[in-house]
Amino acid sequence: EQFDLFSDSLDIEENIKKERLNEKSENIIQKTLIDIKKKYGKNSILKGTNYLNGSTGRDRNNQIGGHRA
Repeated sequence: EQFDLFSDSLDIEENIKKERLNEKSENIIQKTLIDIKKKYGKNSILKGTNYLNGSTGRDRNNQIGGHRA
């Protein structure tokens, strides 16, 4: 990262540490979601909009590549 004369280097270092911590927790969340989907199936975790009338998310999860084969 490029530093300049007008920025406080301690603030920048703290922001970098916070970003790394956020990335680690995001990776943990994503890994947990993948593990749940592997164990219980693709339709185990969906957004609420996939349960509305006319939505195709649940059906497309059961298709090959999201298409009818």
